[in-house]
Amino acid sequence: MELQKALEEYEKYFGERYFFYIGFQKTDEEIISEIQKCIRTGKKQRPPKYRDDCIY
Repeated sequence: MELQKALEEYEKYFGERYFFYIGFQKTDEEIISEIQKCIRTGKKQRPPKYRDDCIY
């Protein structure tokens, strides 16, 4: 599956775009796998956990 197609499927399923967080360092395959898991389980991606003591 292509990344763009996976992103479109996520948006169609959840009604919102898959969000790329600051410092997001995953391969296309890892992102696709995460999107497929979200759709399979019916759970949106987890919100980021930013630290207050870091500058992003």
